[in-house]
Amino acid sequence: MSAYGYSRNTTPFIDSLAKNGVLFRTAYSHSNWTVPATASLLTSRLPSEHGAGIAGKMRLLGEDTPILQIHDDVDTLATILKRAGYKTGFFSANPFLKGNFTKGFDHAAVEWHPAKDLTAAATQWLGKQPEDAPFFLYVQYMDLHDPLRPPPPYFDLFKVTEGGKRGMEHTGTSWGEIRTENDLQRPDFRQWRAHHVALYDGALRYVDDSARGIYRYLEELGRRDDTLFVITSDHGEEFFDHAVDESTDTNNPRPHWGIGHGHTMYEELLRVPLIFSGPAVSRHRTVDCVARHIDVLPTLLELLEIPGPRTMRGTSLQPSLGSAESPPCNATTVIAESPAYGPDSRAVLFNQRKLIARSDGVQFLFDLRDDPKEHRNAAAQRPELVAALRTILDREQAGTRVRTAVAMPIDEETKRQLRALGYLK
Repeated sequence: MSAYGYSRNTTPFIDSLAKNGVLFRTAYSHSNWTVPATASLLTSRLPSEHGAGIAGKMRLLGEDTPILQIHDDVDTLATILKRAGYKTGFFSANPFLKGNFTKGFDHAAVEWHPAKDLTAAATQWLGKQPEDAPFFLYVQYMDLHDPLRPPPPYFDLFKVTEGGKRGMEHTGTSWGEIRTENDLQRPDFRQWRAHHVALYDGALRYVDDSARGIYRYLEELGRRDDTLFVITSDHGEEFFDHAVDESTDTNNPRPHWGIGHGHTMYEELLRVPLIFSGPAVSRHRTVDCVARHIDVLPTLLELLEIPGPRTMRGTSLQPSLGSAESPPCNATTVIAESPAYGPDSRAVLFNQRKLIARSDGVQFLFDLRDDPKEHRNAAAQRPELVAALRTILDREQAGTRVRTAVAMPIDEETKRQLRALGYLK
């Protein structure tokens, strides 16, 4: 994202929101794939508390994998705001977000659509709301998910110097071939990766332009200035950042590695953008303190002066949004759980030290101060730090109740859309 310093101009609209708002430079999701991550964003609960995701010590998201719902008794942002008199609309292009994800929404549309069409549906809903009614609109685009298919001119928007023809599926190389540093330097792979990243960047610009359509429609309605905008992502994406490390992991249940999401707890999958812009938000402020998805719900409720449930795990970020100077950073604990692929994993980040603990007994310890790209596993050399972080991890999860979760209903049309998005084979 150019809002975060990327060289390509991928997000000019989001950049403008950041310049007129507050950008959190170090924000985290609580899982590496959509279902548990989105549930944490909407509930201010960890995946082990809200229940959404998949279960098991070895995980492989596939055709017959039960997708577990948010527990029935867990409040979401939508249920809270609906009780407070808000009109609520949910528009997601991710077919997984059904069942209790839609609870509390007056209107919920969950079906794969390209960004432009999703924006059109969302603005149509906005146009039907009473002029004086407060509203909560949730829009989740999916155009950055493989297979990448941005329409013209976004398909060829960003050029590369590696040559070759850009294609939808990029069949010139196999993901599973990347095992060594030399493989990463092969001309065919470098060409494939350059075109794939350029296609991803074009899809991001397409999403950015589509989101601008909602902003402009609110201007037409005269409601832009009293609307708070929050921009984030459910998780990050890997582009072979750790492919060589992952190729030696014999517990990988898939024939490829190094790309996509759902498979590791490295920073490229857990770090996300987080931007607030609108009423009661400072202008052009960058915050370096750690922020988390579980902090979003309590922040919004405080800004709206609406009481929230005592079960919220997050802390309001309002002190960093106000007109006064940002407060000093607190030592914030980040917990991540519930992968989609591979051994069940938990991660804890505290004071820039990070522990990843897997169900197969493998542990990774990284000091992000001098190893921000997480290539030096210090678990064997620092057993005392491993023990301290495990204590924090166990303490944070101590109150989790083990409950039977209900599987989400997925019909044949939903399965067809999930296959088209590469979730199912």
